[in-house]
Amino acid sequence: MKKVILIVVLGFFLNIISNTSNANVVEELTKLNNLYKEGVINKEEFSKAKSILLKSEQTEDSSVKKNKKKPKEEKKIPKEENNQKKLLSNESRSFDEDLTETYVGLQDIEELGTFIKIDYSPEGLFHQKKHKSFPAKAKKSMQDMYLIFVKQKNLMEKYPENVMKAMAYFEFFYMEQLKKKNKSIEAFKLKYPKVPTYAKKDLKSLYSLNEARKSMRESMGLTLDDDVKEALDRYMTMSNLLSKAEKKLIKLTTDEKKLRKQNNRLKQNLSMLKKNIKYKKEKRIKDKDFIKEANKNIKKINSSLRLLTKDDTNTANLYKTLKKVFNKSEDFINKCSINCETKNLIIAEDSLNLIEGILSETGKNLIKKKYEQDMSKFDLNELPEDKKEIIGKVTKAMKIKKIEKNNNLQQSVLNLSNNGFEIDNYLDEIKSSGFDVRSVTMTFDNFDNMQKWAMKDWAESWRGKLPEEIKDVDGNLIKFTDENIEDIKAQLAMNTFKDLIDLDSLDLKESINDNIKEIAQTIQESGGFNLDKWLNQDFSVTLDNYSKLVGNSFGIDMNDFKDLTNFANKIYGTDISPDEYANEWESQQYYDSSASWGDITRGVELIDTVGSFDAAVIAKDLGTDLQQVADTIAQAAAVGVSTDLEAAAQGLGYGSFADAVAAYNAQYGTSYTAEEAAAALGN
Repeated sequence: MKKVILIVVLGFFLNIISNTSNANVVEELTKLNNLYKEGVINKEEFSKAKSILLKSEQTEDSSVKKNKKKPKEEKKIPKEENNQKKLLSNESRSFDEDLTETYVGLQDIEELGTFIKIDYSPEGLFHQKKHKSFPAKAKKSMQDMYLIFVKQKNLMEKYPENVMKAMAYFEFFYMEQLKKKNKSIEAFKLKYPKVPTYAKKDLKSLYSLNEARKSMRESMGLTLDDDVKEALDRYMTMSNLLSKAEKKLIKLTTDEKKLRKQNNRLKQNLSMLKKNIKYKKEKRIKDKDFIKEANKNIKKINSSLRLLTKDDTNTANLYKTLKKVFNKSEDFINKCSINCETKNLIIAEDSLNLIEGILSETGKNLIKKKYEQDMSKFDLNELPEDKKEIIGKVTKAMKIKKIEKNNNLQQSVLNLSNNGFEIDNYLDEIKSSGFDVRSVTMTFDNFDNMQKWAMKDWAESWRGKLPEEIKDVDGNLIKFTDENIEDIKAQLAMNTFKDLIDLDSLDLKESINDNIKEIAQTIQESGGFNLDKWLNQDFSVTLDNYSKLVGNSFGIDMNDFKDLTNFANKIYGTDISPDEYANEWESQQYYDSSASWGDITRGVELIDTVGSFDAAVIAKDLGTDLQQVADTIAQAAAVGVSTDLEAAAQGLGYGSFADAVAAYNAQYGTSYTAEEAAAALGN
């Protein structure tokens, strides 16, 4: 035991000897790190400069080996390991080029790839007879992907297997978009930088879609260079696995629903602001456009924070601390109103990383989920070996992504600490509110102070947890004294700081949700809505569309009304034909409403097709009364189609949803509050 402790202590003394050198290069390393983030130097230049500063033992060892003149042996890297290196690498591009007139550059065009007809599709993704050709598969992919990602996005938590399936569909959809917009790609290359407006619009859309494709693949441990077959197999394997889970509905209180809703809005707008900062940093958008969009995001973020901080509770105190961080980040964003510097954008971006990191960690216990995915009854050994291997690879990728995310957060903390953000105070406040942020394992000071740090200072900077005892190789229990603990904390802090400079990945932060809007817009532009055609279409078309919504809300495949009829016959023990069921459906009264099931079903399809605002405008023009509108919104929610109540109210001609509720109360003699009405409507 004494021998083990002696070895540990000797290791600490060796680090103390090098500690002076570490402290002296703190400022230089951090400046170098920021140059890499800004795109001023590339990865190779960064690595060379870093090795010179650190004078690492690794460099010395390599030179010794070189003198021995041993024959070089080519090291073969396994494909999976090579993939992870690609995921954690960033072939840094310089953002000196002004892209404000074109949005994308020629390097971005190369990364889009070229159209390749996808001949392979895993079992369960398409109907073998109905979707034989690539165009048929692409059309089916567009429809179902839009259904899952956009129309029924509220069901993604309940059915994560559908999200995986939609990611597989996205591969076909993206290739179809490349094919459709090939002329724009060629025109862009030929005329760059004086690009035609139509080409700029198409390429901007393709760029956003490719960012989404990259995010989806990285979540599975893949890159854009990997074969599409491997991507499809991983998506479908995970979809099939997640479909085995038992879906358990968790009943939330009114306060839990409110908190969940406001927290989600806050995260969404933080993400949008960060995206705008990224595009500004990459010189894709003009100053005036950045300021305009950033101000919108800031206004919405502050609105959410006001609602989340109005009480005097531990939860409210958590958001009050986050509000302090955000208010400080606003100062750096506001500096970009005149002569914006990249440094200020990076600081603002890092502050948003910190807020998102804290929200992510505290949200695990604070924000309640609506559904629990219970896999306890499923035996993984039932799966064939190739599927087990895929699941193992995906699990490994998720772990790597989590590590990378934590490393990025720690790096943001480093930059913020040296730009006036009192990280220690923020974390202490959060801890006093009953929350512990473990992902921030170390905090920093400004450059001048860190250069003077002793072992005690490094120890105090460590915020991560430590074991009080460990076992040696022989199984003997080794307990640490307080002095040992402080030494270990100092060592971990110094290693953490050193590891930050060794990060290869600096920008793997895009999520699928960031690109949902672009996906929706692209699909909507594929064909406009014809009101006259919709009003005169056969009711069977409406029923087929409605059946798909019902099927997705139950987590089963329904392609048409015939499938819904068979489903109903099994549930109710009946033997009615689709034609008989359709006739009864169209004319039957909808509960206590004056409207029929046919009227309500058409309304649900309308919301699903054109969205909340446009559906409300059409309903108003058609003279639909408020009761039928309310019934339609409630039924839409029942089959997983969400309605933006504020947008719908404005489409009906009211200033807000609260005004619409007041009008409803006056007309029907009720006394709903806006919150009660929203709950009654399934929102």
